[in-house]
Amino acid sequence: MATKKSVRTEFLAAGNPDDAIRDAILRHLYDVHKKAKGPTSAAIGIRDLQSALKASHGYKQQEVGSNLDYLVQKGWVTEVVRERSFKTAGGTMQSAEQHKYKISHIGIDKLQQASLYQRTPMSGSINVTNVHGVTVIGDGNVVNTNFTDLSRVLNQLKSEVQSSTKIGDEQKLSVVADLDTLQAQLQKPEPNRSVVKTLWSGIDAAVTAAGFAELVQKGADLIAPLLN
Repeated sequence: MATKKSVRTEFLAAGNPDDAIRDAILRHLYDVHKKAKGPTSAAIGIRDLQSALKASHGYKQQEVGSNLDYLVQKGWVTEVVRERSFKTAGGTMQSAEQHKYKISHIGIDKLQQASLYQRTPMSGSINVTNVHGVTVIGDGNVVNTNFTDLSRVLNQLKSEVQSSTKIGDEQKLSVVADLDTLQAQLQKPEPNRSVVKTLWSGIDAAVTAAGFAELVQKGADLIAPLLN
């Protein structure tokens, strides 16, 4: 009798053969996510991923690498980039980026299939062409056209906070939640100024000391009209 896992793999392979590999990658990252004690430990390096899938499925490095890249481009997987520094034999300091990967909220929603917290993209349920002063940017986020630059800075700040080693996991969750709520305000034709002011004050205080002063200043300049 075929196992549930083998039936799923055979079914996927019957269509696009790469889908079986993509499914294995996503499910392994999902398992890592479920066992993680915090956002930082939910991400793993590509070598660890390749080794795990070679052991469990026999996939080659190239098969895992190319399909991981596809999943990142489609938003199923998030790439986490961290800045690191090391001292060379000559005594100089050099910087090197560390790249890790974790399942995204889109990937989690796909595997879990249903959740009270799963959100339907607003751009798919509202015809924004009928709403004056609103547009769609990035991966489908709806935002007031007056704040598209601010929205991009907030997205960048969110990414930097998530990958930072200077902020604790508990504080990261709090800041990311505030950034998401602030982004929601920017979807409105008329954002609630008192809510925006409160959220930005908390975000500013939490991340400026963690080394994001330059990025926070960009956000402060763009959000200033909403704080008056």
